[in-house]
Amino acid sequence: MNIDVQQTPNPDTLKFVLGLELVQNGSIEFKSHSEAKEYPFVQKIFELGVELVFFGANFISVKKNKSLEWGKILEEIKNIIKNDFPKNFTAINIKKETSDNKDEIFKKIEEVLELKIRPAVAQDGGNIKLRSFIDGVAEVELQGSCAGCPSSTLTLKQGVERMLVHYVPEVKSVRAVSL
Repeated sequence: MNIDVQQTPNPDTLKFVLGLELVQNGSIEFKSHSEAKEYPFVQKIFELGVELVFFGANFISVKKNKSLEWGKILEEIKNIIKNDFPKNFTAINIKKETSDNKDEIFKKIEEVLELKIRPAVAQDGGNIKLRSFIDGVAEVELQGSCAGCPSSTLTLKQGVERMLVHYVPEVKSVRAVSL
C-alpha cells in the first residue's frame, strides 16, 4: 500500500493519503481508543499516544499529543497502516441526515459548506460540520487536523464566516463548538 504523508496547517497533525476510498458521504472521527473498537488498526495508532484519528474520503489524519515528536511515531503509524489495515476493507458509508426537519437557511448553509468550504478543509486533512444555526450564528465543529489547529480561528473568521455571510445573508457570524 502506498502512503503519501502530508503536512497540515496543524503541526500536531499529519495527513496519510491512501490510494483507496475510506469513507463515502462524509467523514468519521475517533477521539479515543474505545471509540475505535471496530477498527483494531486505529486502536494500535491510539496506543502510540495520539489524540485523534480522522478518516476523510481517501486519507487518515492523525493528531499526536503535543509531548510526542513525529520522529518517534511516524514510521510506526505508517507500518500499522501498511500491515494492520484490513485487506478486505470496504469504504465506510456515512448516512446523510435527511433534511426534512431542517429549515431552508440551514440547508443553504450546508450547501455552501459542501460545495465551497469542505473541499478546501479536506485538503488540509480535516472537516467542518454544521451543528446549529440560531439567531444568525452558525455553530460549526472542526474535525481532523482542523480541531485545535493554531490557524483555525483565522480560517474560521476570515474564510468560513466570510464565505457563509456572502452566500447566506442570514448568517451574521460563525462560532466553533466542540463536542
